[in-house]
Amino acid sequence: MSAPYAMRFCYLMACGMFASLLPRPVLAQGVVPDPNQIFSPVTMPTPVSAYRSGDGTPGPMAWKNQADYRIAVTLDPTTHELTGEETLTYHNNSPSSLPVLWMQLDQNMYRADSRRAALSGPAGAPHTDGMQIGSVTLMEGTATHEVTPLISDTRMQITLPHPLAPGGMQVLRVRWHYTMPGAWGGRTAVSPSKNGDIYEIAQFYPRMAVFDDVRGWDTLPYVGDEFYLDYGSFDYAVTVPASFLVVGSGALVNPAQVLSAAQQQRLAQARRSGTRVMIRDQADVEAAVRTPPAGSRTWRFHMDNTRDVAFVASPALLWDAAKLDLPPMAPAPGMKPEARLGMSVYPVEGVGPQAWDRSTEYVRHTIAYFFCGCRPLCKSFLTHIDV
Repeated sequence: MSAPYAMRFCYLMACGMFASLLPRPVLAQGVVPDPNQIFSPVTMPTPVSAYRSGDGTPGPMAWKNQADYRIAVTLDPTTHELTGEETLTYHNNSPSSLPVLWMQLDQNMYRADSRRAALSGPAGAPHTDGMQIGSVTLMEGTATHEVTPLISDTRMQITLPHPLAPGGMQVLRVRWHYTMPGAWGGRTAVSPSKNGDIYEIAQFYPRMAVFDDVRGWDTLPYVGDEFYLDYGSFDYAVTVPASFLVVGSGALVNPAQVLSAAQQQRLAQARRSGTRVMIRDQADVEAAVRTPPAGSRTWRFHMDNTRDVAFVASPALLWDAAKLDLPPMAPAPGMKPEARLGMSVYPVEGVGPQAWDRSTEYVRHTIAYFFCGCRPLCKSFLTHIDV
């Protein structure tokens, strides 16, 4: 066997192909084989529909469903339990009538009998009871209809009394609660610090599964990998002890109700500053830990055109922020535009020139580089930042 042919044979066998399926080239002495002849490409069909082409490009009748949420949750640090209620408005923009709706209960992956536990859970790993559904209520005008969902692993199926027609919308209310996993739970965690536990909370609410023109409902069980969600608007409220700071996706829309007068002034200063301003400093943290204020506070956030939200809550967090070189934006409909912020939160253990002191500076640099590097102001910023 000639050397070139031997090399080709080994390559084909390594790729799991049969060399006998390809014709053996007849080569004159010293002639270099033509790889385009030997490894000629296979033309694959590219199906095109009115919804999308074979490469995923949207077609003339492309559509996406939408899920809008109003969420209220309460965090109990003594039990590590989160209790919530949401009102979900689901818009069926598809050409299909939907007799059922599917939702994701991602917290169920922490159950001992979950597929995720069977796939990757080490022996003796701590588990929770997952997301406990208190009720699911369908709402049509002033009428309500409570239904019993079918729950399997991280999925919840809701059978509708009549199919949701194309162009229609369904409003439903869900109540739930769950206990957070321990010190490391992937995207959800409770971590100890010098001044109190830090709660990093994601995938904390029942979420609509995606219905699309590729495979209908996306009902694969969730095992902790990436996920797929529809876009929508979010109004969510987080109630915590009064000593806590909460920072979440979107914009804080009630700073006057949750921040001290001094912190509100620092926040306003940060909106004018290209360098970080400490909004909640070490003295604030130590005062809150030493003499915790009584009662609770509710932090309210809004975000449009997003797939998901998450938040962090703790009495131990420092908070700094600085103005981004981007056009002002209204925090929520009906509110005045405000300067946008780059910000960081971290415990006192994270203070230091080699720790988190420059985090917000790096955030500003990253956003300027990726989102507005062509603007003169951002170019000037990038020129002068020392990284």
